[in-house]
Amino acid sequence: MLKYLFLIVGMTLLASCNRPAANKKESIYHTSIPQVITDQVQCIPVHTDGDYFNHVEDYLRTVSYVKLASEPLLTRINDIHIINEKIYVWDQADQIVCYDMQGNMIFRIHGVGNGPGEYSGIHAFALNPDRAEVVIYDNMRISLHYYSMLNGKYLRTESFPKPNPSEMAFFDGVYFYNNRDHRNYPNDNSLHYSLLVSADGLKMDKNYFPHNDAEEKYIFSPSLQTFYDNDTTLYYCKNFDNTVYQLGKDSIKARYRIDLPNPLPFSKIEERANEWKLIKSDYAFGISNVYECESLLYFRFFKSGYIMAALYDLAKNEQICCVKAMQDSPRLTIPLINTIDGVYKGQFFSILSPEFIDYCITKCPGEYPAIFQQYDAQSENPIIAFYEVVK
Repeated sequence: MLKYLFLIVGMTLLASCNRPAANKKESIYHTSIPQVITDQVQCIPVHTDGDYFNHVEDYLRTVSYVKLASEPLLTRINDIHIINEKIYVWDQADQIVCYDMQGNMIFRIHGVGNGPGEYSGIHAFALNPDRAEVVIYDNMRISLHYYSMLNGKYLRTESFPKPNPSEMAFFDGVYFYNNRDHRNYPNDNSLHYSLLVSADGLKMDKNYFPHNDAEEKYIFSPSLQTFYDNDTTLYYCKNFDNTVYQLGKDSIKARYRIDLPNPLPFSKIEERANEWKLIKSDYAFGISNVYECESLLYFRFFKSGYIMAALYDLAKNEQICCVKAMQDSPRLTIPLINTIDGVYKGQFFSILSPEFIDYCITKCPGEYPAIFQQYDAQSENPIIAFYEVVK
């Protein structure tokens, strides 16, 4: 199961909702920012019950599958967005592939090279539907490259010397940048923040969450993702935090404070604890995959060397389940617990990898739909599954 550990994002260092923080050395780190609205935060208490998702079909129902075309063959999906009936996939092989909702490829952006319209690599990307643009950040050339969302045609390149973001997103008419550290611009105090906001994508207009010295010196960061596209809402969970923020052009709102069992103390960050020992420890940390649909909230985190997957009923304010994300036998009715990767038009969706599909049909042949039966894990691309909330 350790091979799945690299998929985790976010570390959690906020104090519990239900008890006061201990002394600074042992409390979960939290920075109070005046611009962040915190008066309506909902506490999400988490306990690990160790059970399977035995009754997940009481809450979610599979409604459709999209099998992505086999060409080009994807290596690993870094990020995915579904917008205006198109699926945009950032593949680890430095390409953006666009599909329709039947899984047919519409276009492919694969401009690795030194010529006009080409890039050295994709280090972050975002979709700007207001201008119908795919925006790629290239940190080797310190540039933003723009392509058409309609056909993938190259449009222009803009110089982008700073910041040096690990992730970017576009929502509510503005760009958001996750700014992990400021080692490349130590004297520009306006960029010594974890979250930066820009109206035009080039000039930073707002900043949130000032950098913490202990965090910056601790190189370990399992966060491959901090922004979570919930279709009509953008959530953000910064490194070393367990609060989920709702992002907007003019304000940041704390929506959920996830009270993990035995949360990682800030002292472990200060002493720069060995990351593998932390992963295997009994500390809970690394909130990721924060997706909300109807009244259900899904998220994941590390604990005891496992990825834990939680499903929470916001309306009833109660946990449905919190279990290991990969069990010894797959669920037969809904093969989603490997992960939930987004929300589109009021439905959760999951990326079902070739390895996961092969695992399912090997363990329980004949129990899955026809789209799985003729599947070749060696030559096929992932399948995207969509789930609706049972009402």
